[in-house]
Amino acid sequence: MKKLILFSLVAFCGMTYGQKFIVTSDGLRDANDLEKTFVVLNLEGKTAKQLYDNAIKYINKNYKNPDASIKGKIDGEYLKFNSYKPELLFILNGGVKKVFFDANYTTEMSFKDGKVKYEIIELNMHQINNVSIPLTFIGSGLNWYVFNKKGELKRAETKQDIESYFNSEIKIILLSLKGTNDNW
Repeated sequence: MKKLILFSLVAFCGMTYGQKFIVTSDGLRDANDLEKTFVVLNLEGKTAKQLYDNAIKYINKNYKNPDASIKGKIDGEYLKFNSYKPELLFILNGGVKKVFFDANYTTEMSFKDGKVKYEIIELNMHQINNVSIPLTFIGSGLNWYVFNKKGELKRAETKQDIESYFNSEIKIILLSLKGTNDNW
């Protein structure tokens, strides 16, 4: 029952709040405005201070070492933090063997009354041995890029995996910013 309620809330947020990222050869972009590298989360009725405090609360509850994750903050206005996601995606090597890629990324959030600017300013996807997967071909001998140097999509499934992850993160952070995920 709880899973059904959570799923309904997440689905409702997805329908009500159309903020989502799309992966391009230039990185993550607002799906509604490809010129923007950020999305604006609308949270009517919340002050900038409430939104900031809820973001800090989210990090404190969900990160192993929140103090080390936070890289910058201005009380009630701005927050910058690092995140790590093991096995964000995998690529089939030779069509058979799964090669998993972890992700390190940096998020910046700016707060105003009723809204939050949410941006992934740095994204590094890599294997344990630090072999990375770039979004766009960079001349490496590896064939694990998402877009070729002309900007043509070469790995649609990888693009979709990245978008799915970051768009689900938007939904989770929206619930946290609203303060609706504290019900127990």
